[in-house]
Amino acid sequence: MLVSNARLSSPTSGLPRNALYNLAAVAAVFLSVFLTLGAYGHFAAVWVQMMGEDTAMLRRLLLMLPGAMLAGTAVLNILLSKPLWQARGFALTVALAGNLLTMAYLVYLLIRGVPGHPIGTFLALEMSYFILLVGIRAGLVWPAVTETPADAETK
Repeated sequence: MLVSNARLSSPTSGLPRNALYNLAAVAAVFLSVFLTLGAYGHFAAVWVQMMGEDTAMLRRLLLMLPGAMLAGTAVLNILLSKPLWQARGFALTVALAGNLLTMAYLVYLLIRGVPGHPIGTFLALEMSYFILLVGIRAGLVWPAVTETPADAETK
């Protein structure tokens, strides 16, 4: 079996890949599953109110908004999981923006005080994922590459 010399002499062959992008991609899929379940639960809970004849259109839209935010973020994270796995910069930026928007809305709902809703659970999931994305954006690398004094002398 022959091995290509081009692959062995690649300039990036000695540099380790940042595995945090892979972790973010897997976390995006898991978060999407939970957000989808949350959106389904929300729509199931408010469906009867939304379909009532005496419910105004604005009230219907406001009842749909939390579920739509959860479902939209779930779709966004699923779509961005492959580009995140490939360590694409645009995917990180879009994921940060989309999840920040959802996180801000969940904070608003938590402050407003909606009784009987698991907003805190979804906020904790969103914040955990957002902290991971901010860490990647800030330059956090895993596995960390340390430079020994012998490595510094050879430069």
